[in-house]
Amino acid sequence: MEEVKIPVEFPDGGHPLEQAPGKPEQVANLVLFLASDESFHVTGTEIFVDGAELLLRG
Repeated sequence: MEEVKIPVEFPDGGHPLEQAPGKPEQVANLVLFLASDESFHVTGTEIFVDGAELLLRG
């Protein structure tokens, strides 16, 4: 099977999310949310706590 490659064009310059690495408190906030009743509709999905770095870097 041939792999399909989709070209991605990034804008020139940096992106606004270039910050310091994530903090443990940010992950803890997600865990707290998932453990609460507020997350009752979240099921079976991966959640990345990376400030969208994965989306921007591919």
